[in-house]
Amino acid sequence: MELEFWDCNLNYGPQTATENLKCCAGINELVENMENAGITGGLVLKTINEAILANNSLADDIIDKDNLKGVWHILPSRTDENPAPYVLPQLMKQNNISALTVNPKGHRYLPRKIAIGDYLEMACERKIPVLLNTDRGITLEQIDDIMRDFRDLTVILTHADCWPNDRFLRPFLDAYPNLCLDMTYMLTDCGLKDMIKKYPAERILFGSGFPISYMGAHILVIKHAEISEDDKRKIAGGNLKRLIKEACYD
Repeated sequence: MELEFWDCNLNYGPQTATENLKCCAGINELVENMENAGITGGLVLKTINEAILANNSLADDIIDKDNLKGVWHILPSRTDENPAPYVLPQLMKQNNISALTVNPKGHRYLPRKIAIGDYLEMACERKIPVLLNTDRGITLEQIDDIMRDFRDLTVILTHADCWPNDRFLRPFLDAYPNLCLDMTYMLTDCGLKDMIKKYPAERILFGSGFPISYMGAHILVIKHAEISEDDKRKIAGGNLKRLIKEACYD
């Protein structure tokens, strides 16, 4: 059976530019790259520094694209910039948004319970995935603090470090059963095979990190990994689709 790939780490917008890789400026360019790579769908974030503009323009860009599920930034509720936590899920459903994320350094707030706890509590209750990416202004120490405060939170963790990182990540898998790992920076030789020996395949999600990383790299890793075909299907897209389906937005 052909693998269906759903990417948990897709990005586009002017802030994706790097010295060595042109940015993916628009949604049509992202879709074209996905089609060329053979990726069916995924979670997509718009990388504009202003959080509310990013959220609103993302919703406009993907409203007619069922295979692209948006990721919205959350901000401290005390500033009244985001819709209130009890209002947000219905708006997410209306706008094809399936996950939340934080960028505390870029958006200038503390990623702690006193600032965003009400949104995280809502996400716990509704099983809405929250993307925590160390490339977006949050540290592993701060992620551990969040997880200890919200142990039922459904988290997709991206550790933006391409060196062998099992010593950082395996303690998170052991401590927090609702936490999954994004594959984007998991580049250790035979690392996927070794990870699956210790942890269920349900804990690993295919992610490319596009456009900072190429879409095809981890497609090849999954296709050629010495793991079962069932585990390949789960990691390639089944796990992410399950997390999206389990969430309640009504």
